[in-house]
Amino acid sequence: ADLDAYDCVLRARQFLAGPDETAHADARDLLERAIELDPSNANAFAQLANIYLAEYRFDFNSRPDPVGRAMAMAQESIELDPQNATAHCWLAIVHFFRGENARFMTEAERALALNPNDAETLANIGHYIAFSGEFERGCELMSQAIALNPLHAGWYHFAFARRAYDARDYALTLAEIDRVDMPEFYWTRMLRVSALGQLGDVAGAADAYTQLEAIR
Repeated sequence: ADLDAYDCVLRARQFLAGPDETAHADARDLLERAIELDPSNANAFAQLANIYLAEYRFDFNSRPDPVGRAMAMAQESIELDPQNATAHCWLAIVHFFRGENARFMTEAERALALNPNDAETLANIGHYIAFSGEFERGCELMSQAIALNPLHAGWYHFAFARRAYDARDYALTLAEIDRVDMPEFYWTRMLRVSALGQLGDVAGAADAYTQLEAIR
């Protein structure tokens, strides 16, 4: 309906590569502009759910009630396009952060059924299923996402790192963290500190902890 709005949505996708506060601010401005230009753009609303939720998840550029605003954006996207897998995906993740586990799974399965060949949907759902403790199911979805998109973002490997840590395979945890390739992200440092500590590498863990403190 409006190529300028579509351009905003495409440019905002830079944030999907990994958490970054500057990219987050840019994406939020772009997507809010997109829905001003084209209030019927369901994808813009769906991506805004992600961006608003990131204010809560990462403490990026926070405004009041980020989870509530994310919920409103996901619901608006679904009203505009009930078959939008991305909207159902982010509605599921909002439910996750509200502690509504049954609703998370219902919306997650709906998103996967609507678009089983979308790597982003598979990865986002797989990530949170893994982080809920269902490592095998979550990592299975992550593997499917990687097969669909060999040029995937590094954060896809967090689920594998968490599964390896849970299995007490700390060497594999470190290998998966290296695949994440996000050295300035605090989760990367937290997992590295923990794995090195479990391996008895006190000096390495201390160095990683110093870097973690510098980041967060």
